[in-house]
Amino acid sequence: MTTQGAFPSYSRYVLAGLGSINLVCPDAFVAEVMIVDRSELLPAPFFDPSVLGLVHQQGVIVPLISLKQILLGIKVLIPEKITVVRLSDEVEAIAGAGLVVDRVISSISSDQYLQMGDKLNPTEYLRLEGLWSYLGNTIWEPQRWHPTITGSF
Repeated sequence: MTTQGAFPSYSRYVLAGLGSINLVCPDAFVAEVMIVDRSELLPAPFFDPSVLGLVHQQGVIVPLISLKQILLGIKVLIPEKITVVRLSDEVEAIAGAGLVVDRVISSISSDQYLQMGDKLNPTEYLRLEGLWSYLGNTIWEPQRWHPTITGSF
């Protein structure tokens, strides 16, 4: 997933930790890093369980996506403070969405990233572009609730 020829290069990259996985985000894809209080989270009950909810941030509604739920299949308890990487408009498919991570590790230059080159283990480092296949189109489709008829009226 980290082959250099498969993706364009960028000037800087943001590294975020997600358990034992390090997410590599080109800086052009990151609008901001947010720390959100759990009390600010609004539920989104009819969406995919990986959508933890919504937050209001600087006049914008930001859906929060649990990467642990998507990538690792782990349903997580929401901590008191949530670390979020909000995506920029450059990421057309999920622009403005917030990716919930465990921590933001650092920012590195493209030269530093290229020097890491062959040391990048695909099971430890995942480029943001590699998430598109995991997210799919169904994450934004509301799930329908249908009452069942159990008796007569």
